[in-house]
Amino acid sequence: MKQFLANVQGVDGYLIFSLIVFFLFFVGLLWWVFTADKGYINKMKNIPLDN
Repeated sequence: MKQFLANVQGVDGYLIFSLIVFFLFFVGLLWWVFTADKGYINKMKNIPLDN
């Protein structure tokens, strides 16, 4: 796989783009976790127990 990526022209842009997308997703997920409404989280947490 490493040799294949070394021979492909312009692959650096895709690697950087994928790193940026992953980083933004991870930061967005952390932001959502810390700013989410606690009532909503408790409601979602108790859904399996409501049956």
